[in-house]
Amino acid sequence: MNVTATTGSWLIGGAGRSGKTTLADALRAHSRTVAGFPLEGVFHVYLQRRFPFFRHQRRRLITEYMDRPRYMDALRTKVERPRDHLVAGSEQLAEAVPDGITNPISLFAWILDRYAEERGKQAWAVFDLLPELRFATYRRLLPGARLVVMQRTPEEAVAEALFWRTYPDAPEDRQRRFQNILFQWCLSRRVAELHRERNPDAVAIFSFNALVRGDEDEIERMANTFDMNPDDVRSAFGFDPPFSHVEGGAFRGPDGNVRTLLTDRELADIRQAAAGHYPRRDLAVLLGLAGVAPVLARGLGDFLMYPGMIIRRRMNALRQRAADASAGIRLFLGAAE
Repeated sequence: MNVTATTGSWLIGGAGRSGKTTLADALRAHSRTVAGFPLEGVFHVYLQRRFPFFRHQRRRLITEYMDRPRYMDALRTKVERPRDHLVAGSEQLAEAVPDGITNPISLFAWILDRYAEERGKQAWAVFDLLPELRFATYRRLLPGARLVVMQRTPEEAVAEALFWRTYPDAPEDRQRRFQNILFQWCLSRRVAELHRERNPDAVAIFSFNALVRGDEDEIERMANTFDMNPDDVRSAFGFDPPFSHVEGGAFRGPDGNVRTLLTDRELADIRQAAAGHYPRRDLAVLLGLAGVAPVLARGLGDFLMYPGMIIRRRMNALRQRAADASAGIRLFLGAAE
């Protein structure tokens, strides 16, 4: 696919612990036309950076992106990189990149085009952090890009995200983390539904729970959407996921034991939020911004709950922008000599 073409590729979204990686792996193994990428795209990271003299920075960005580690387990001990999954290396890609690519998102999409071509597929699918919040921007940078959102029942999604790194113990900042996870689940659902209403041909939403319980209609719909055999979809999702909801606040943990993980108060908050009545008034107001400014809504929500961390991230972002500006100027001047 050349840089000016309309892409048929997919961004995989949804709240955390809702089956995004499972879908990418299923597409990688079974789709006849879509190459699922097994690592997070991290498009959102580069969307927030600025690259003056971009054309001169493309080689640098390709090398950085191909070497950027992705942690593959909760303890952050297993690492993989995009270079592990492409035949073409950074230098080969840098030599072949089209001149018309003018931003990092298009550049990384072009790399994923190469990934798909190496596997004889017409398109790719990559999961990222809540791409539904930035889908309008991605559609502008990648004309024709589509969005698929995986949704899981809020009790399970919240329980797994809350206990993912500390199971069977709760995290130290349990109350704040619970609110943050639930808010993001609600924000993802609301924004995804709005996108589907506005662009029904470009947005698909699937229920992770329906797929793992073998719902034939959901399996058939996914098979048709991604050019897979229904039996392959059934096999890919035919497992008992960790943190399956048993009853009340009880869940089957990754060790197979059934434990009460969520309190009655947390379950009540989840039910209220899922019904459209968020229990925290300030976060409820932010959810009202979902239709017009989803990224702002999430940013303000993060700041309300983690002000110190957000300030540190802003400072790091400023330092990163200074480094990117310096690199761009240096590379431009070097090319001009």
